[in-house]
Amino acid sequence: MFIETHLGRVAPGECDHLGHMNVQFYVSKVSDAAWHVMAFIGITPSFIRERRQAPAAVRQEIAYLRELRAGDLLRMDSGVVEASAKRLTFYHRLTNVESGQVAMTSKVYTVNMDLDARRSTPLDPAVLAAALERLLPESAL
Repeated sequence: MFIETHLGRVAPGECDHLGHMNVQFYVSKVSDAAWHVMAFIGITPSFIRERRQAPAAVRQEIAYLRELRAGDLLRMDSGVVEASAKRLTFYHRLTNVESGQVAMTSKVYTVNMDLDARRSTPLDPAVLAAALERLLPESAL
């Protein structure tokens, strides 16, 4: 299931010399959205601090579909598309609120990391169960 993970607008300072939102700000919005979708399945900031584990991004695929300009209103919806013992894949969809057009999609592949040992570790069973229960259907992508 999708959840809203960002609601905002394109600030003039986020635009490049062509007048479009610069790619670094798309990635920044995805990074911020990741914290909300992780919390949705139980990986909250306190969980990370207490358990000393968190998903680490190892690969990201981005599709830029429509230009965004200063003042455009944005909504990011996110969800989990894959979940296994040590891996989660998150999907993000950034929409221009006024036009309803999807401007960008992103798939972020992660490996659950032990933050002290700096190596992969199994997901907490409750987190894995929540992720599997809330998987986005293929038809939603």
